[in-house]
Parts: sequence; C-alpha cells; structure tokens
Amino acid sequence: MVREWKVEWMKTRYRGIGWIVLAFFGLIVLWSFWALHDIPRSQAEDGFRMLFMQIPLMDTILMPTMIAMLASRLCDAEVKGSTLKLLCTLEKKGRLFDLKLLTGACYLTLFTAGQVGLILAESAFHSFVRPLEPVQLLYFVLQIYTVSLGILLLQVILSFHFENQILPLAAGILGSFVGLFSWYFSDGMLKKCVLWGYYSELCFIIMDWDPETRIVTYYDAPFDWLAFGILLAVLAAGYGAGRWLFLKKEV
Repeated sequence: MVREWKVEWMKTRYRGIGWIVLAFFGLIVLWSFWALHDIPRSQAEDGFRMLFMQIPLMDTILMPTMIAMLASRLCDAEVKGSTLKLLCTLEKKGRLFDLKLLTGACYLTLFTAGQVGLILAESAFHSFVRPLEPVQLLYFVLQIYTVSLGILLLQVILSFHFENQILPLAAGILGSFVGLFSWYFSDGMLKKCVLWGYYSELCFIIMDWDPETRIVTYYDAPFDWLAFGILLAVLAAGYGAGRWLFLKKEV
C-alpha cells in the first residue's frame, strides 16, 4: 500500500494539480478580502458570521469546477494513456480507485485548512469584535470538507468512465450553477436531492437584509444534522457503487 501511495504522488508531481488548487484558493482569498474591505465598523462584530456564509457561497461557485479539474488530472494519465490494464496487473484494481480518492482527499484537506487559516487571518486583519465560537469552526469544516469529498467521489467515477475528460469537466461546471441556484431554494427535500446543494443546506448562518437601511444582519441557525447524516449515507453508498463499477470496468 505504501509503495502504491508513493507512486501516486510521483505521478502527480508534474501534473500541475497543486497550481490548480492554489489558483482557486487565491480567487477565494481575493474575493473574501474584497467583500470585507469596506465593511462598516458596526458590522465588524458579525465578521465571523459573514465569512461563514460568504466562503461557502464562494465554494459553491468555484469548488465543483476545481474538483472536476482535480479529478481529471488525477485520472487522465491512466484513462487517456490507456495504462489501466498495465497498472491493474501490478496492483489490485480496487486499490487504484482508493488511492485516487485518497490523493484527492489530501488536496481537499489542504484546501479546507487554508480556508480556516484565511478566516483567522481575516479576523486579525479586520479586528472582529465578536469572538470566534469553536463549534462554528467545526461546523464549517464538516460543511465544506464533506460536501467537497462527495463531489470528488462523483468526479473520480466520471473521470474513470469517460475517456473524453470534457464530459466530467462539464459536469463540474454544471454543478457550480446548480449549487449556486440551490441557495435560492426553499428548505426541504429538494435541496437534499442535489449533491452540490449541500453547501447551502449545511450552512449554519442565515442573513437578513434590510432594503431601507441597506444593513445586513447575520443570525445563527442550527446545524442540519439530518442533512449531514443523509450526505454521509450518500458518500458510503456512492463509494461502494463507484468502486464496484470500477472493478467491473473493462481495461
């Protein structure tokens, strides 16, 4: 297992995956600093709440496309290079699928950790009044990482089953639009039926905008543990189905 793990990282060394992740993270950094650059002092105490809502919204737009590119770069060497048959004679077929997911999950871990660091950096830069609640930081990590992991699983399955990587990339772009529109859906089962909609479904902050005073007020909302449980069940079922389809795939 360790040998195959090292080989996976050797294969990604010159794939430019790190630059892709860094570029998307840079967009979120610039976007978040721009969103807060003229925040009134009266709203500074809600800085953490604002970020806990704004960053998932940014992730909804950017992450599905980034993850589609990530999965494509992880899998296209084997798919487009027609090396699956050779690789599957050297290692267990199911292990290759697992290692691709694990490698992508490592990139998502770094990305999520970077966003946590961004929130802390923003709070220091803008001197937020209200202190950070650790439980909200935990909710944020569960929200972003779990949903992104589910999207990664879907994109790896698509990348392995389509030699033309345009189709998986198109699915990622479509997911960005679907996820964005899901923020406007009313709460209910409709959101829970769309994987990309879980970025908004698991959001634990709600916003109230007063059109007369043009003041935005943020409120705490309970974390949707039911939606989180459904997402975990979908992840487990999707992993089992995806691995089974990969084992059945002709190489």
